[in-house]
Amino acid sequence: MKRVILTREQLYEKERQAYEQFLIPPLILMENAGRQTAIEVANIVKKNDRAKVVVIAGPGNNGGDGMVAARYLHCWGISVSVLLTFEPEKIKEPAFTNYKILVKMNLICHDREILWNRLENVDVVVDAIFGIGLTRNVGGKEKEAIDAINKAGKYVISVDIPSGLDANTGEVYGIAVKANQTITFGFGKKGLFTKKGRYYAGKIKIVDIGYPPELYE
Repeated sequence: MKRVILTREQLYEKERQAYEQFLIPPLILMENAGRQTAIEVANIVKKNDRAKVVVIAGPGNNGGDGMVAARYLHCWGISVSVLLTFEPEKIKEPAFTNYKILVKMNLICHDREILWNRLENVDVVVDAIFGIGLTRNVGGKEKEAIDAINKAGKYVISVDIPSGLDANTGEVYGIAVKANQTITFGFGKKGLFTKKGRYYAGKIKIVDIGYPPELYE
């Protein structure tokens, strides 16, 4: 996989091409992204049989990636809970499919206060609140969640990009997750490689999620 750094708009074009030219739907890319995230989390906690993970998920595709990761972690015997920063009726496909699966697997925690308390006892927090589409200041439940993540002092893995960071410029929309590691999918995001972006992203790892090699040319 060639290392390619893209803007938000360029990535949207790659996603369009993946679907229209190669018939790869967003659900498959989400599945691959979530599995890659789960692999990274599992590598961190593999020496701890009692490790606990919390995934904090937003309503978009980024949240869907995090929900896929939670499913795999659960299947691999790792203790995981998922907190939603939104009301379920706001979620859309393809993330909705993964939400329904997690409901059946009883992995969704609906009591935020309980989960905030759990942050004191977890080993890894997966930040899947906002992805590259964020272009506004963060507020409400999402701001509360990001603040809680940053104050918890746990190992944080951000999904694709730290929540609150602009994918093009690396600027912060009021508040952003300070990650130890960012797992970004298929292509690097330009904002991750600015001075401020690197500070919030921590260690950046670009992973393959199945984009055809033709899209890297």
